[in-house]
Amino acid sequence: MKPSDAVAAAVEAAPGDLFVSSLGTATSALRLASGDGPHLYLGGAMGCGLAAALGVAERCPDRGVVAVVGDGDLLMGAGSLWSLSGLRPTNLLLLVLDDGRYSITGGQDLVAPRAFAAVAGALPNVTALEAATAGEVGEAVRTLARPAVLLAQIDEPAWPGPSPFVDPHGVRARFAANARGVS
Repeated sequence: MKPSDAVAAAVEAAPGDLFVSSLGTATSALRLASGDGPHLYLGGAMGCGLAAALGVAERCPDRGVVAVVGDGDLLMGAGSLWSLSGLRPTNLLLLVLDDGRYSITGGQDLVAPRAFAAVAGALPNVTALEAATAGEVGEAVRTLARPAVLLAQIDEPAWPGPSPFVDPHGVRARFAANARGVS
């Protein structure tokens, strides 16, 4: 599965959810899958994707929230997994694009690739699941009890295309309007 296929399946399965993406592949894939929709794109904040999504989930408890991060990004902010377990936001799903490498910085291998399912599964109050196809991602996004960690097994790490820098003020304004339910 390609990153863009996993994210497109998530967007299709949860069109009303608020999406928060980390830098690099996650942002590129979300922008491609949603037609540059009104999501929160964190273009330069490696390791902060889940932490930002936790804040969104707390601020918008009546909306589903999907955090889209790469496995390298999650490794940089792994402490947020413990916060996910402790806070137990029943509206938050973490979608991890799991290819076993730091894709955006040159493809260096992670020290413990594909270990996040075991780590997340060991945390109390968190459901963890792996998905090997876009269909499995869509089904899991629709049905998993939240909080949950969904690891999309990326076996075709095709770059979803460049993610040019976006106007941060514009991104924030569009996301805030989306969070308030304003078109």
